Amino acid sequence: MIKLTGIAVVTTLFCTDSYASASGAELIKELLDAGRFNEAYDLSMSYLQRYEGNPEFDFQYGVAAIDSGNVSEGVFALERVAFSDPQNPLVRLELARGYYLLQQTDKARQLFEQVLLLDPPDNVRIRIAQYLDLIAKKQSLPATHVKSFVELWRGYDSNINTGPESQTNLVTLTSDALGRGNQFNRLRMGATVEHQYAAERKLDFSLNGDLRRYDDEMAQDYTTLSVSGGHTWIDNQSRYRLGADLQHFSRDGESYRDLLGVNGSWSYSPDKASQLRLYGGVNLLDYADDNWKDATQYHLGGNYLWMGTGRWSPLWFAGLFAGQETPDTAGVLADAQVDRFFWGASMGVQLEPMADLSLVPVVTYQSSHYKGDDWLYGLRREDDFVILNINLEWAVEKNWTVLANFSSNHADSNIELYEYDRQQGMLGLRYSFE
Repeated sequence: MIKLTGIAVVTTLFCTDSYASASGAELIKELLDAGRFNEAYDLSMSYLQRYEGNPEFDFQYGVAAIDSGNVSEGVFALERVAFSDPQNPLVRLELARGYYLLQQTDKARQLFEQVLLLDPPDNVRIRIAQYLDLIAKKQSLPATHVKSFVELWRGYDSNINTGPESQTNLVTLTSDALGRGNQFNRLRMGATVEHQYAAERKLDFSLNGDLRRYDDEMAQDYTTLSVSGGHTWIDNQSRYRLGADLQHFSRDGESYRDLLGVNGSWSYSPDKASQLRLYGGVNLLDYADDNWKDATQYHLGGNYLWMGTGRWSPLWFAGLFAGQETPDTAGVLADAQVDRFFWGASMGVQLEPMADLSLVPVVTYQSSHYKGDDWLYGLRREDDFVILNINLEWAVEKNWTVLANFSSNHADSNIELYEYDRQQGMLGLRYSFE
């Protein structure tokens, strides 16, 4: 894509009213002309309290904000200038560029076309034509896009049934109930269909499958089938999505649990280097045999991403979440093992040691507090769960990706039956269909 920045830099003569001033605006313009956009924005912030509201300053400040990635802030400043001088073509030009970057393509096209009617210089006309061409391409995107993948894995699971490592003090466990390990094969596949019916609107539909087969422990084999869909729309620097999920989980070839959920999320990008995301949802859990486990789960959460600088292009992220799981029918078992409040946090980073290699270590902590006393131990169960997950992807060819994953789980509880450690290591290969 053509990078279009700083139309003002090459269109100084096309300004019917001079916005140059003897104050900070002139210094900001000098930095913009030199392509030092971040420095120009930093300088404008130092003058903001003194000169905000002055058209000469607001114009240069708005351009600096847009070119440094603070687009919404720059558009707001330029809208003030346009209100005081609505006929100025250069203001319209820069404001149109800001609208385009905010994906408000209709507003951008209207302003660009207004400037063209004023017979601007050739260099301005060429730039506007480039923008209008990009807008046309956006608005003529393929209505439907399909992508899919298949992954094959081979791995080892040290504790396939998440059981304690040794005999507990109160209960004598069979060897089947104690933690045991085994090698496994895993197949993952998925397909996503996206239908973009407008520049800032799209529908999505996904179908995914996850199958794990152990070498010697067939009773622990599982299959997960998931269907999801949603609607996404963009408004300035915000992205919204409402969706629904349907999941079927089976173990040893028998139906085990179904999930039906609705969810929503809001993402906001204040600049090119960061993003805030809030999300929430409700899930209905329906167990095939253990009806006392049937429950409704509510969850809320948020995370923040920011692009770091330096070696390996780090993308940092951190999040918090909380939820409540309420059984459909209260009872001794349901109150002690289903009815719970949980919360947690996660932190990680995506690293790129090479252009085609990504490494993502993530640490997640979760705490769960149950409502009722355990019928055997006479205690209200409290669990703490920590997992370290390390994922590596190496794009060796256009459609082929080598995969590696390691995870280490530690579950601590005030009831010894629910304490365990589990490590998994996997190597895999993905083929992507685009």
